[in-house]
Amino acid sequence: MIITKHQIFKFPIFIGLLIFLGISYSHAEGNCPSGYYPVGGQGVQGCAPIPGGGGGNYNQSPALYPMAENLWGAIAEEKGRELKGRSVGFSKNHKAKDEAQADALKACQQHAVQKCELTHTYKNGCVAVADPINGGQKSEIKYNVSEDKAKDAALLFCSLSNQQSCRIVYSGCSL
Repeated sequence: MIITKHQIFKFPIFIGLLIFLGISYSHAEGNCPSGYYPVGGQGVQGCAPIPGGGGGNYNQSPALYPMAENLWGAIAEEKGRELKGRSVGFSKNHKAKDEAQADALKACQQHAVQKCELTHTYKNGCVAVADPINGGQKSEIKYNVSEDKAKDAALLFCSLSNQQSCRIVYSGCSL
């Protein structure tokens, strides 16, 4: 078999292409750290160590690192009453949305004269409620990943919409 200069030139390019494809294909799966693989089926539930990396001890169960679960919170308010004196119910850190809503309604109805209604539902975050200090027309409810940022936003928007100082009447996180 005779090898030409043209074939010799193609061979390193071919090898380089194979190496590049092999390197670019190897990547982490399911947002698990290096040395771990996703477990739990189609909505990945966590990560487990790849077998064989722990000194050959295969009899132990792999340690699972659970992914964050969704946590819900809700706010219910008494309808048909002035801002001052109305009943409000809050709930947080519920695994199910309907549980959070039911808990907020129950908390509101404990002190309400009239019917309470759900006004806000949130998950995996923080909420803050600000009311005007001297009475006013409107509360402000703001959400954020940080409780402090939710409070800052609620105070700012409450002050702007009511043209007076406001105070935080509730803040909490479902994280």
